[in-house]
Amino acid sequence: MMLEVSKLSAGYSNAVLAGIDLNVERGEILGIIGPNGSGKSTLLKTISAILKPMNGVVYLDGKNVHKLKPSELAKELAITTTNRSDVGFLTGFEVVSLGRYPYTDAFGRLSERDVEIVMEALRLVNAEYLADKPFSEMSDGEKQKIMIARALAQQPKVLLLDEPTSFLDAKHRVEIPLILRRIANEKGIAIVLTTHDIELAVRICDRIVMVKDGRVVAEGYAEDLDSEIVKELYGIGVAEFDPFLGTFELKGEGRAKIHVVCGGGSGARVMRLLTKNRIPFTAGVIHENDIDFYIAKHCAVGVVKERPYEEIRDETLEDAFRLVENCDLVVDTGFPIGKINARNLEVLRTAKRVYSLRSKKELEKIDLDAEVIRMADLLKICKY
Repeated sequence: MMLEVSKLSAGYSNAVLAGIDLNVERGEILGIIGPNGSGKSTLLKTISAILKPMNGVVYLDGKNVHKLKPSELAKELAITTTNRSDVGFLTGFEVVSLGRYPYTDAFGRLSERDVEIVMEALRLVNAEYLADKPFSEMSDGEKQKIMIARALAQQPKVLLLDEPTSFLDAKHRVEIPLILRRIANEKGIAIVLTTHDIELAVRICDRIVMVKDGRVVAEGYAEDLDSEIVKELYGIGVAEFDPFLGTFELKGEGRAKIHVVCGGGSGARVMRLLTKNRIPFTAGVIHENDIDFYIAKHCAVGVVKERPYEEIRDETLEDAFRLVENCDLVVDTGFPIGKINARNLEVLRTAKRVYSLRSKKELEKIDLDAEVIRMADLLKICKY
């Protein structure tokens, strides 16, 4: 076990955290998630020895981190926070080279080996092009790359990151997590990161620890994240987390006058568009193993479902007919038609008005009387 936190209590004048236990192995990414003020940053600062624990111990390879000299700890563990130090007019290379301070002589001189390690750290974070660029002229995403590279230059066994994607643009919100995953895989570095972004945690973390009110309320593999625990953790009522999709979906509510016939992922955009504009709808028939089903069960106010890989049964079809009968219009998302869902065409043919995202040629081919629309027109039609 590389990093172990045992019965840790920590805080400032009063304890913010109490009785925390966790562990991280080599090459593993552990995500600590929870609402703001839950104690995530305090936990990270205590693990890194910025704060002293009130109770408990933090071990790194069996050594108490709070009893190590700063120069010794810097060779074992590195941390990046959301706070940006004022480094004046230093270039990217010079900032990263600061990570070599535990290894340099009294004058801070870099050896050829130190330079190689700095350039390798820049390469690992896709930032070689930033070596000669002044840090003050970099974007937030570029600065984050440099700070991670500086931490890597320390050649740590454990890397701690506090909210690594906060305030970043879309490009770097995608790139930084992928960089962290590569660091863990290629270098075998154990990574502990805090975040309030559950979707990020699910995508890159091996395990997740949920913290609320200073205590661990749940932990486990990212793929086993439970929607009810997430709802309790964040107190969210207007949206639900779907573990299968790894995303939050807005909840639909109200009396539906629109029915959506979809499948094969063709309904995702339509259902999300209607839900965020507070237009209630029903959906179906959708097979339970279809990605559209996972979205519909949150967004739609009613869903007709069928068992996976089975043709639509008579009783299921009747349920769909009843929903359509109570609706003013039906939206055909242009779902791919196969043997198991072909009877959805019967659902469409019983509707009073059908608007379809298919082409006229395709509608003629399947003999469906519907008005062709574009996604851009859908909202206007559904609001009628």
